[in-house]
Amino acid sequence: MAKITLMGAALVAATVAAGCCDKNNCSESAQPESAGGAEAAATLPGQADTAAEQKDPAEVVLTVNGAKLTRGQMDADAEKLVASVKNQIPAEQLPEAMRHFRMQVGREFIINNVLAVQAEKMGYKVDESEIAGRVNSMLAKSAGRPGAPASFDELVEKHPLGKERALAEIKSSLLIDKMIQGEVIDKDATDYTAEANEVLNNIAAENAKIYSEENAKAKIGELKKTLDETPETDRAAKFAELAKEFSGCPSGAKGGDLGEFGHGQMVPEFDKAAFELEVGQISEPVKTSFGYHLILATDKKKDEDKVRASHILLKTGTPKPVPTGDEVVADIKRFKNRSKANDYVLDAVTAAEITVIDEFKDLMPRKKPAEAKPEAVEAPAPAPETEKPAEVPVDNAANK
Repeated sequence: MAKITLMGAALVAATVAAGCCDKNNCSESAQPESAGGAEAAATLPGQADTAAEQKDPAEVVLTVNGAKLTRGQMDADAEKLVASVKNQIPAEQLPEAMRHFRMQVGREFIINNVLAVQAEKMGYKVDESEIAGRVNSMLAKSAGRPGAPASFDELVEKHPLGKERALAEIKSSLLIDKMIQGEVIDKDATDYTAEANEVLNNIAAENAKIYSEENAKAKIGELKKTLDETPETDRAAKFAELAKEFSGCPSGAKGGDLGEFGHGQMVPEFDKAAFELEVGQISEPVKTSFGYHLILATDKKKDEDKVRASHILLKTGTPKPVPTGDEVVADIKRFKNRSKANDYVLDAVTAAEITVIDEFKDLMPRKKPAEAKPEAVEAPAPAPETEKPAEVPVDNAANK
């Protein structure tokens, strides 16, 4: 089971899910793996800098479980971070950059004094080889980029806050990783076999609705013949019945109903056939990039140049690969563990004693939302893809 990397997953969960972020900048891209580097300024918040430079540097702006961060400490770090990317930021955005990095320093302070401290208290440790391994992983990710560090020493020496801080951040991220692994992932004894079987059954059902070109042409002809032989008064109901049974489009669940659409919203072949039909008329088989369709016009608004139609789609193409049960179980477990890790981090941060001055109130963690009835969640790949509008013959999808 692959570990969840904290400075790219649970650390983001702690800062974003817990609310420790600038309200205009709560995206993962705003949570860089380390506190410095050009990537840190990739997304700058749109709000103006509100911290006047002349305020008391000894003022405590943030307290976390008794640990205090002063304005002077926050500003000193933020200034170094801004300096590291100053050449990449327009001058008029420097105040915003300063605000952004102040918030980032605050987030790092919360993480270090909640999660990393908690991990150490629980007995988790990090050795030099693990730090070297993490650095090598970081070097590999940045390899080939302009100015990317080529060695351990170069990477930590280039850190805007200095070598010691760089090593401390790496150690902190490893400690948190280990705690999440030990307290969340390794303790997950849930049997995901039933969910995996459901995923596999869905893949099989989807694959069963993918035809070869020859079989699709033959089958669509059979369906057209069946509909032609159905009494006109029963034809719409029969069309809906066949759509539910055979259509490979998500609209099949609604009897093939695509709703109302105008000219140009569907791929050309489908568009032409649908607008040529009279209400209640069923088309001959129509070939598009998705497969073979039968189209039933159910309403027309000639004054608005719109039509409402249903269709039966027999998809052509290559069936989806079928993973093993173990692969699906592993993917579902990884997906569920990511959510559990986020909850664990959120619980730890919201339970901490944190006070912050109004100027940086967005650093204050938000309370965990009330427990809601869980909704059905699709497992990640290799689970079958969520049905996309591309399977309905939309014009722009046909060009993909």
